[in-house]
Amino acid sequence: MKNINLIFLTIILFGCAQKEEKTERILTSNLQEQHRVTAEDSLAIKNIINIQSRSGNLEERGKIWAEDGRWLQAFGRVFYGKDTITSFEKYLHANTGYAASFVSVRRDPEIKFLRPDVVVVHQYHEREGQVINEVVTPTRRINTTYIITKENGTWLLRDKVTMDERERTAN
Repeated sequence: MKNINLIFLTIILFGCAQKEEKTERILTSNLQEQHRVTAEDSLAIKNIINIQSRSGNLEERGKIWAEDGRWLQAFGRVFYGKDTITSFEKYLHANTGYAASFVSVRRDPEIKFLRPDVVVVHQYHEREGQVINEVVTPTRRINTTYIITKENGTWLLRDKVTMDERERTAN
């Protein structure tokens, strides 16, 4: 009798374990379906980078920033919030020293989806002819890293870090 009860209990436990495993597979599959990166997502990211790096339309540029966006620019200044960032961009593009410069080299962006709703992008470009303090600067070799997130179905630029490469000085 004990053996029959033990066999019966084993069959019940085995059946429950199989059902739990199947439920887990279904849930995992559903999550993967919901979080798949689409071609539209990739295109939206490329569009944001194109607007940010090529567009002179400052109104269009303002639309891609998150309200609480942050930009650490190459000269160490940090700008917080979409309105502050877009105000500085207007000032920068109106500056004659910046307006005199041009991008001579631009590499394709490296796009890495960390999650289906979080992207890190790295882009390199070279800017020539920029006048700072009445001096034409040497060619700037600029690296920019972007963090872009999907918020309520819309991709927004959340964080931007811009840095110039520098030659090492001998110590």
